[in-house]
Amino acid sequence: MTRFNTAAFAGIALALLTLVTGCYQATEFINPAYDCACGEVEFNGSTFSLKMAEAVIPDSTDELSRTYHMVADMRTPEDIDAHAAAHDLTFYMAFESLDDVVYYIQQDSVTHLIQEINHGDDQFPVRDYLCTAGSIVIDPAYAGGAETVTFDVEVREQVNGSSVGFPISYSGSFTAIIE
Repeated sequence: MTRFNTAAFAGIALALLTLVTGCYQATEFINPAYDCACGEVEFNGSTFSLKMAEAVIPDSTDELSRTYHMVADMRTPEDIDAHAAAHDLTFYMAFESLDDVVYYIQQDSVTHLIQEINHGDDQFPVRDYLCTAGSIVIDPAYAGGAETVTFDVEVREQVNGSSVGFPISYSGSFTAIIE
């Protein structure tokens, strides 16, 4: 009768298992930098690339209704490489109908929200801003396709419903796709 040495058999099996599974070499991790290549903004003298810009037709009965939302990454390339906490600048705009090409903040009713969201700031993680002057120019894509929005506005920080600080220049342009 043939006898197996279980200790030797287990050792050989473990060695084979280690050879088969222990030799995996993963590709080098490259930290993704989100950049939609759809525009950039200038906020308070610094330029930031957009990592997202989208346009939505919120009212199916009015093909010219629009809601725009864009997000700019305010981190430096060094911060991104170091996996620093997110620091974004968001801009939300809504128009009942694109019945004009130029919208003036002082004259037209433009629903908007501008926020600076800094996950690395424990004291003021979210700052709200309100446009006080300036214009928004929209080149509508009536038949679908690329729609360009350009804006040059002045904003003031809002704290408890009151404007604080000095006016801040905020401008830029982005392209969103209308389907």
